[in-house]
Amino acid sequence: MTCIAPYLNDKEDNHMALEISLAGKVAVVTGAARGMGRAIALKFAEAGCSAIAVNDLRIDDDMRSLEKELRELGADVMVAAGDVSESGVVSGLIDAAVAKWGKIDILMNNAGIGRKIDLFDTTDEQWDRTLEINLKSVFMGMKTAGTYMKEQGSGVIINMASMSGVTGGSQGPDYSASKAGIIALTKFGAKTLGKYGIRVIALAPGYIQTELLDSLFTDPKFKEERMAAIPMGRTGTVEEVANVAAFLASDLASYVSGDTILITGGRLS
Repeated sequence: MTCIAPYLNDKEDNHMALEISLAGKVAVVTGAARGMGRAIALKFAEAGCSAIAVNDLRIDDDMRSLEKELRELGADVMVAAGDVSESGVVSGLIDAAVAKWGKIDILMNNAGIGRKIDLFDTTDEQWDRTLEINLKSVFMGMKTAGTYMKEQGSGVIINMASMSGVTGGSQGPDYSASKAGIIALTKFGAKTLGKYGIRVIALAPGYIQTELLDSLFTDPKFKEERMAAIPMGRTGTVEEVANVAAFLASDLASYVSGDTILITGGRLS
């Protein structure tokens, strides 16, 4: 379990820790080998998930070490490789998780790609590739998980958007459009699935310390400008994003749906 507040006083004035509990939950996390996806999968296990299915493009040393860490935290684990843009990869992972564990409680649509590129340098192929991975995979995951969750009468779907989807960003037209699409899809999903007890939420991180951020901050001037726009004066960590995801996946956030949660250190534009 993950503590999110030091103490709460109950009616008897005893100190009680407020804990995020995902005990007994089954989760599926795409794009889990590194960065935010990895941190979220580990946080889910730390919070008590009994079973977690994780996916990435290939099963490499990062995926093997993730599997080991998840098992050490007490979770049963399924590891799968596949390109989430391909038909059947995300749905197949969800189907396999339900076949093995009998349900799916949490879907974390995290897989995504991005690059810093100008409008005029973006090719049709790059545009299609980015939207297939970042947006189409989210649609396919929501559709498949939503089918099972509808039968269960409960479930949480968390979609990884970005601050670029809110502001338009400066990373690239394909990336910004895909992330804005995720935000709209999240709202549609919340409206459609809410009556079945399913919550759908988007995360919109700002500058989080990942390999993707390192690739964006190769230009010192660009990095200096971006950092100056963050009121807290620093980048976020993957663990800070994971904490938010775990809270939203838990019953503590039982009335949160359709929202896009900004994780930006105060940066609003």
